[in-house]
Amino acid sequence: MLAGVLGVLKVIGIVLLVILAVLLVLILLVLFVPVRYKADLYIPETEFDKGFDVGKIDFSARFTWLLHIVSSGIDFPEDKQFFVKVFGIKVFPKKDKKKEEKADNNSETMESDKIDESTDDGVIEMSDMQELESSNDDTDGAGDGTDNDAAVSAEDADNTQQEETGSQDNDEPEPADSDTGTDSQPDENSNEYSDEFSDEDEGKDRALIEIIQDIFDKIENILKTPQNVFEKIQYTISRVCGKIKMIKTTLESDIFKRAYKLVKGKLVRLLKMILPDKYKAEILLGLGDPATTAELMGAYGVLYPITLDRVVLEPDFERKVVKVRAHVKGHITLFVVLYCVLVCYFNKDVKKVIRRFKKIFNT
Repeated sequence: MLAGVLGVLKVIGIVLLVILAVLLVLILLVLFVPVRYKADLYIPETEFDKGFDVGKIDFSARFTWLLHIVSSGIDFPEDKQFFVKVFGIKVFPKKDKKKEEKADNNSETMESDKIDESTDDGVIEMSDMQELESSNDDTDGAGDGTDNDAAVSAEDADNTQQEETGSQDNDEPEPADSDTGTDSQPDENSNEYSDEFSDEDEGKDRALIEIIQDIFDKIENILKTPQNVFEKIQYTISRVCGKIKMIKTTLESDIFKRAYKLVKGKLVRLLKMILPDKYKAEILLGLGDPATTAELMGAYGVLYPITLDRVVLEPDFERKVVKVRAHVKGHITLFVVLYCVLVCYFNKDVKKVIRRFKKIFNT
């Protein structure tokens, strides 16, 4: 019994060790096996005055890893989608089965529509018959409507005559007002008018007082605004000057100098690793102006010790033209990228400098 349990544990331990070994090998391969890239660019000779056609550009890029087991790339303008292959089998992008099924269904529906059109020639549908019947009914109804309108108009005429006769009989002279009523009304109206005039005068006085107060308030605000603006400007200038002093002290400190030296060294190492190992370019370029073309050739002469014979620039002083043929090849190692980033991130001097700058910009 004990021997069986030990045998099972032994098998489980061996399986776990194999799995850990496989994972360790995969991690080491990902870290230390570089990703190789290659890119080609070709632009045919084109003059800018005649128009630049993007479709004429030929560009291709390839990325491979671990003896081309994993490969990816893009081709322009043939295939604009980025693809990924594993052991030569395309993994991305996946083929859309739904789109293919929709295309098949659309083709089938088109064929069925053609058949229906050929069989239905010369046949009148029920909807057309219903439309014809409804139009006939409308015409009949229009004739009846005219007779009804005539009858209604006759009845309206009779009603109007009866109303006119009734109004003539009922018209009688109104009784004249009594003398007492006429005498009492002017006194009441005179009192009401006097009250109204007094209220209007008070309202006008209040409106004038409010207008004058508003004018004085506006004058005070106009006089105070330059003082407030000057105080705000002075405050902002003092803050900016204080921040500049703090930045200057941090830049002159020994901590910043050590952090800058470390980050600079790691960044240079990263750029050297990422930049292409082999590159070659042949460029024909004309800017249409001999002076600007000459200035460009002067800049190319300054960079010639770096580029050597890998970049050949041929000027054209008469035309505004461009032609490019370039080839680039290099590699990227993930271990170097992670090493440089982690060393800079966990360095104490770099952390102190980052905290210092956060405090300066947040205050």
